[in-house]
Amino acid sequence: MAKRSGVVLGAAVLALVVANNGGGRTAAPGGGTGPAAALGLSASQAAAQRGDLAAASRAMGMLAGPGGRRHDTDCAANAFGQVRAYLARTPCRSLDRLLFTIRDSRGGTIAVAVAWVDFPTAAQAREFRRIDDIWGTGQISPLPGATAGIPNVRLSGQHYRSRREGTLAVVAEAEPVTGQQTDALLDQLAGVAVLLPYVAPPSGK
Repeated sequence: MAKRSGVVLGAAVLALVVANNGGGRTAAPGGGTGPAAALGLSASQAAAQRGDLAAASRAMGMLAGPGGRRHDTDCAANAFGQVRAYLARTPCRSLDRLLFTIRDSRGGTIAVAVAWVDFPTAAQAREFRRIDDIWGTGQISPLPGATAGIPNVRLSGQHYRSRREGTLAVVAEAEPVTGQQTDALLDQLAGVAVLLPYVAPPSGK
């Protein structure tokens, strides 16, 4: 399982979330959710839900680096495993992917990947989420690392969260790039990233 172009994002997904609106991948080795924890938790989570990345940054004292975003209409071409097979027989309406970095308090770098997959029906989005939530079934491929100024990211699927909103399925993963971060922190970052709202691409794209 490996689970806006050129735009520098404000400090996204900076809250530490324990109870979030998303699901975690089942049967992932070495996973586990982190303890509840952090000053400014409610404010940071609310800021992420509003898409106010700068406010989330201020609440947690972490910094985000550059990131890239891409809009596609062929979901199967940007996935693998059972997830790809499902998307091949159940075409999506659109796929938006985001990749950005987070700098922790010790100078380490964390990559965060988010995907918004829109389907014709809510039932299709629900089934996609059910399949993707199972560790080892494949996933949406992350954007190339160059879009965020890092090497290509291989997602382990261990730090994963998902949610569904009507016909939209959202998945997020966090992976260490440099430094040493706890599983709890990586899980919590994925839990906040999955709350970021979908932003439709400009008309004609």
